[in-house]
Amino acid sequence: MAETHSKSRTMRSVVFDGQPFEVYVRDIPKAKVVRRTDAVVQVTSAAICGSDLHNYHGVFGSDQVPYSIGHEAMGIVEEIGADVVSVKVGDRVIIPDFPDGVRLDLEPTINPVIALYGEGHQFGDLGGCQAEFVRVPLADKSLIVLSKEFDGIKDEDLVILSDIFPTAWAGVTWSGFEAGDTIAIFGAGPVGLLAAYSAILRGASRVYSIDSVEDRLELAASIGAIPINFTKGEPSAQILAREPGGVQRTVDCVGEECVNENLKPDQSFVTTQAVKCTSVGGGLAVIGVHFAQPNSQGVQRGSTISPSITFPMTLFWEKNMTIRGGAVDSKLYVEPLLELVKSGRAKPGFVFSSIIDIEEAPKAYRRFSDHLETKVMIKFS
Repeated sequence: MAETHSKSRTMRSVVFDGQPFEVYVRDIPKAKVVRRTDAVVQVTSAAICGSDLHNYHGVFGSDQVPYSIGHEAMGIVEEIGADVVSVKVGDRVIIPDFPDGVRLDLEPTINPVIALYGEGHQFGDLGGCQAEFVRVPLADKSLIVLSKEFDGIKDEDLVILSDIFPTAWAGVTWSGFEAGDTIAIFGAGPVGLLAAYSAILRGASRVYSIDSVEDRLELAASIGAIPINFTKGEPSAQILAREPGGVQRTVDCVGEECVNENLKPDQSFVTTQAVKCTSVGGGLAVIGVHFAQPNSQGVQRGSTISPSITFPMTLFWEKNMTIRGGAVDSKLYVEPLLELVKSGRAKPGFVFSSIIDIEEAPKAYRRFSDHLETKVMIKFS
């Protein structure tokens, strides 16, 4: 038998129907324990992630719709399965973006498919985190239980440890970063801002933040980064004018929906500019999403994203550079960030521009997509 506190049968959730540039808030069946190793978390805060916009724009997600959306959340454990040992009802927890040990064993194995909250049946059918309740499989290994030492810390500084702060931290790590390095972060959305913040916390000598949205560049400057507006000239040239030998590290925090200096879609722009301004022996990390899918009912604009891009291979090879990219399992990088937040040295909640009720989610998605928000938190009663 499961241990539980609530008998409600439905919950409010943000839902994607497959129609680009639209999400809805609906009543859906309440999350419940399905397996003995599950837990159900009553969500106190969720966040809209930049990668959620790929769903919203109709270029990523499951082919079947509707499905609940979102993969960043935290809350209070409401129910546990009979075999859950290290998690208790009432625990305050963070829900990492990838549940532990849940993979989709599809052929061919050389092309793995990950299980991820908020992406529908093709990605594990785990449900979305922008909802009042979330079912968490393999709860003992998947949930991050917060000790009493975190009781005075607001959700704003904790909920993004579910994904974007560890992702940003990993991007800096994957670039080969060491204290004292110079680094250029492409994108000043929430992941890019936290990548710049991570580099500053880790002792970068200079951090460049590249974007076209002045409000975001001002926020980057406020944490100590050097803003570069790529609509005012080729960003690599702007950086090389300041760093004649190039920066040692670069990070792509934009991904497949990047635009060029004319604000036109150009999937090759960021990686090309990054290679141009990286020094000999330097490293590039790619943590922005690059995942092309065919058109379907759930991915109606999939054909706007190419699975291939133009890459300056000769320059990359001549510079003896390294590159690493992919999805980040936040659990692998969260421990030092928990300590930084607990000690007060890190306050990553600065990236939030609005806190809303779930009923306001459709408007918040539109504003976030239009660059009128830096990041949005959904707060639950």
